[in-house]
Amino acid sequence: MLLAVAPPLVRQLGLSDASVGWIFALSALLWVFASPYWGRASDQRGRKPVIALGLAAYAVSMAAFGGVVMLGLSGVLSGAWLFAWLMLARAIFGAVGSASSPAAQAYVADRTSRLERTEQLAGLTAAFALGQAFGPAICAALAARFGLVFPIGLVAVLAGAAAFAIWRFLPETTPPKLDGARDWRESLRLAGDQRLSGYLIFGFGLSVVAGVLVQIFGLFTMDRLNAQGEQGAELTAAGFMVNALALLATQMAVLPRLKMGPRGLMIWGSAVLAVGVAVQIIAPSLGALLVAQALQGLGFGLARPGFTGGASVAVQPHEQGAAAGLVVAVNGAGFVFSPLIGGVLYERVTMDAPLYIVIVLLAAMGAFAWRSRRLRHAAPIETPPHDPSTH
Repeated sequence: MLLAVAPPLVRQLGLSDASVGWIFALSALLWVFASPYWGRASDQRGRKPVIALGLAAYAVSMAAFGGVVMLGLSGVLSGAWLFAWLMLARAIFGAVGSASSPAAQAYVADRTSRLERTEQLAGLTAAFALGQAFGPAICAALAARFGLVFPIGLVAVLAGAAAFAIWRFLPETTPPKLDGARDWRESLRLAGDQRLSGYLIFGFGLSVVAGVLVQIFGLFTMDRLNAQGEQGAELTAAGFMVNALALLATQMAVLPRLKMGPRGLMIWGSAVLAVGVAVQIIAPSLGALLVAQALQGLGFGLARPGFTGGASVAVQPHEQGAAAGLVVAVNGAGFVFSPLIGGVLYERVTMDAPLYIVIVLLAAMGAFAWRSRRLRHAAPIETPPHDPSTH
């Protein structure tokens, strides 16, 4: 929901287009350093309490963000102070809300075999995609009826309810993987491990790509189609919805039928993503922009499970939390740098400049996945036969 309302909202608040990315930059920076800690904490304390804590912090962050926006719209806050408080409200999510993702990935890893893990982690990604598919559509309808701030408050309520549901109902019989306190920086040492480093390098590149594309799509759509305010939110929401539905279809229908290991998924994902970005550059209409978003969703649906699944199967059971923390950290790391490539170039050069850089980056990522010795020597992951009786 926030992705759909942020671009028109910053313009209503009198902030620059580049501020869309910078508001998220501090949160992303905190996310990078906090995620490995929370991954290790889930090894020590169990997955469920860490997941619930992260969701609760997300609820607090969104409530604070919505409150600051209301102060800005009423004129109580403006300019640099408004910008700073928006960054700080979002920073709560980066520092503590980052606990949920590594703990959730480790929760799945605890309950799957190495052969099942890529497919099951793809299912976790599909759950995010499902929310991304319906969230923007719901957001557009609510924003049109109640204003741009209302969806932010609704997200806070939903996150709080999710935190309570996890704490109260999620089963966890698996004991913590580590006994006693251990230095969380041990998880950072895994970053240089040859088993993981290739996947993390690719994941960082994918995060930069995602950060740039997410940051500028709303602005790009409003400028290309000459739309503002609630109409801009509706058109942006349509694009994000198509992207998420394509990602969801890839995860649920395409990926289980592919006999492809992590490296293959990373190569093909990069290629399809590059095509989707090229289509966005030349898109003259909303229909063409939706086609671009569908291709980008397909590309992310292949590439993201490739590097997350590969990283998970590369480590031992007692390292799952730490590895998941590193995966989540690189997923957020790109958003620290994407404002420079996305917002600044969009505002000061041309609206297409960030997209051309993304295409070059995707070409480099595909070449890396193709040529990297660490990834080439990784064993392919065979997905188990589909059993209709389990659904």
